[in-house]
Amino acid sequence: MFDSWFPESKDRLPLTWWKQQPVYLAAIIALIGVASMVVFAVFGPGLMGYLVFNFDAAFEEWRLWTPVTYVLVNPPSLWALLGCYLLWNFGEAVERHLGRRAFVRMLLLLLASSPLFITLLNLVSGRDMSCAGMMQLEFGVFIAFATLYPRAKISIIILTLDAWVMAAIFVGINALQCLAARDWVSLLLLAANVGTAYAFIRYEKGELKLPSMPKPAFKSSKPAASKAPGVDDILDKISRHGMQSLTAEERRILDQASDEMKRRAR
Repeated sequence: MFDSWFPESKDRLPLTWWKQQPVYLAAIIALIGVASMVVFAVFGPGLMGYLVFNFDAAFEEWRLWTPVTYVLVNPPSLWALLGCYLLWNFGEAVERHLGRRAFVRMLLLLLASSPLFITLLNLVSGRDMSCAGMMQLEFGVFIAFATLYPRAKISIIILTLDAWVMAAIFVGINALQCLAARDWVSLLLLAANVGTAYAFIRYEKGELKLPSMPKPAFKSSKPAASKAPGVDDILDKISRHGMQSLTAEERRILDQASDEMKRRAR
């Protein structure tokens, strides 16, 4: 299904074009975020509450759609609109760099990180927690951009900063706010979101590798017989490294082959 929706042949191409401008998946998701604010304003928090993820609602009331739909709960605000714009802008840069397939995998990881972490905390501590909105997803995409392009210049009014500096400022401010409010859950969610985006980009760049399980070694009761080199292999070794590179065993095999050829020539 993944290959049929996101074929590898179109990985670097835009989804569509609008007025001769390319439109990527990041733009579509940002527009969905804007539309969700309109839906929230029309239907109100009562109905939109059915889309919020929390452990009890998801697994006791069987609202199994909430691990995906929680990102659609966005009350209208200027900050939410700005977040959608940043998702469009920075997300498109990340999508162009990684390709759409890798970009979708990153979005799915970011989407799943908050519900998964809340579920684990609920199982450990028994606290009922919830998550809603696109802010964590948008912030994760910006962290991914800053990891890809740490020296990219970003201008805010009269101030121009490197992307990694701005990301560090945002993470630091959010962490201090959580610390001041003693909101340890939000602090852990922030760490999970930032860590997921950072680790994914490093993995895609080949700077981080997943641990592999060691293969079990089965010992045989019989010693393995070493394969003797052939005459062709020995001659090839002589042509590459000279006679002095031969071992005693290889010299013996070569002498035997020479004696055999002399006997046949008589």
